Amino acid sequence: MSDQETKDLLDRVERGDCTPEEKALVEDWYLALCRQQEPVAYDVDYARIKREIWARLKIGRNGSPSAWYLMAAAVAFMSVLSYTVYMQTNNSNRVQDKMMAAIRPGSNKAMLTLSDGTQVPLGNTPDSIQAAPGVVAQQNNPGILNYFNTTRQPLKLSGDRPVYNTITTPRGGQYQVVLPDGSRVYLNAESSITYPVPFTGATRRVQLIGEAYFEVAKNQQHPFIVSSLQQSIKVTGTHFNVCCYLHQPDITTLAEGSVEITPLSSSTTHPLKPGQQATLIGNDMEVKAVKAEDVTAWKDGLFVFNGTPLKEVLQQIGRWYDVEFTYNNTLTNSRRFDAEIPRSLNLLQVIKIIETGSKLTFRIDGRKINVQ
Repeated sequence: MSDQETKDLLDRVERGDCTPEEKALVEDWYLALCRQQEPVAYDVDYARIKREIWARLKIGRNGSPSAWYLMAAAVAFMSVLSYTVYMQTNNSNRVQDKMMAAIRPGSNKAMLTLSDGTQVPLGNTPDSIQAAPGVVAQQNNPGILNYFNTTRQPLKLSGDRPVYNTITTPRGGQYQVVLPDGSRVYLNAESSITYPVPFTGATRRVQLIGEAYFEVAKNQQHPFIVSSLQQSIKVTGTHFNVCCYLHQPDITTLAEGSVEITPLSSSTTHPLKPGQQATLIGNDMEVKAVKAEDVTAWKDGLFVFNGTPLKEVLQQIGRWYDVEFTYNNTLTNSRRFDAEIPRSLNLLQVIKIIETGSKLTFRIDGRKINVQ
């Protein structure tokens, strides 16, 4: 190949209008030059590399570099520089991937707080826990706490003060509880539910912070009431999901049966039908139709996002994997996301799915992840 032909080839490569074969030829050339160098360290002396590459190039007959050799030197130098940056970036990405892959999904873990303040970690405890006088709690299956009455008339503490238990899940935790009346509650990550043991009086009232799915045992004479900091939900027997994390709207989704929602700031009651979702923001209640099975899929081990705002997506991911996302004004309310993601994946697998569907990139530092 003549000097002019080589120069024309490099020109085409530089412009990006070369054939794949021509590009491969030039890449083979500069990689051969790279192999002649010492291994490239992270603290690369680019000036030294340029001098060494320059020394390996032919010099024109008059002892000075020709135009083609100048271009060849520039291409060689930029090639080594690009290769070095690629290796550094690739190595950094491998470290990032390894850190994310090491973060496992949430699991069955929670803390049971008894009425006297005693805290019992759930998951690795004895089969039977004395939850209250006349009532025991047993973990017959992993991740499920069942309450049983041991007497026909369970006792209370002194006076008329009822006995309360609280189950709290951390970030990265979930748990189920079968209450003394037979109602089953699925508790999502970073949530807590407080309930009397046993239920007494005209109603069965529980207090919720976070997210839970309820399968309420039917009892027309004793309505089941879920109270949050913003609303009260009254049912007699039904299946529904409540999401009431602090500093967020209360969202109630009905799967079957019927419920009545009353904001604490007003006396207006809002009935829901199956497939409807009520969102309470301040004093305003918005009701819309949704696919209840998508909203409640979390309890069956699946994230389902249908046009979900990315901020909300990352909130859910963050709670389940116990990580914190920072946005730096990257996300707007208009950015939404669609995907079905198993909650059993490690964090890296989830992040790769989100990156593909959102064109965002994520950088991890400990348990903090910056969205870029």
